Amino acid sequence: MKLRAYLDFICAAKTLEELWLEHVRQMGDYKFDKLLYGYTRQKTKTSLGDPEDFVILSNHCSEYVEGFVNSGLYFDAPMLHWALENDGPGSWTLVQDQISNGGLSESAQKVLEFNAKHGVTAGYTVSFNSSSDRFKGAISLAACDGLNQDDVEDIWREHGRDITLMNNMAHLKRS
Repeated sequence: MKLRAYLDFICAAKTLEELWLEHVRQMGDYKFDKLLYGYTRQKTKTSLGDPEDFVILSNHCSEYVEGFVNSGLYFDAPMLHWALENDGPGSWTLVQDQISNGGLSESAQKVLEFNAKHGVTAGYTVSFNSSSDRFKGAISLAACDGLNQDDVEDIWREHGRDITLMNNMAHLKRS
């Protein structure tokens, strides 16, 4: 689906399920086949609020969601911390830079080990601009198995603006 057709679809989507399924398909066309979207309206300086109040959408396997989300690994994820402080797209190269500089905590390293076990090793995170400091949303776009971060950077150079726009529009429709 071309960008304009996708945006028309987003505007006309009647259900969250319809929107999410098409969004997953669209991101898959760009070689991002493992998505994790999260949104809270209860963020404070020290908390994201009650996890029971989070909106979480994912097409990851249940074992991944159980470990990363339900068991709380997300709390130590480097790109989550990045997303809380930034808006827009963030390359996972940021994490590779932290590894090279020895700047990752032991708990963050455990998150990366868990991610690697599930093929979540290359990608981008899009952090959404919010109208309130209490609201925050982001989406993790993990690349297909077999792609590395250099491959992802090539995809992003060519299509990053469209991918960011598609994710922003899907987020706005959802929230």
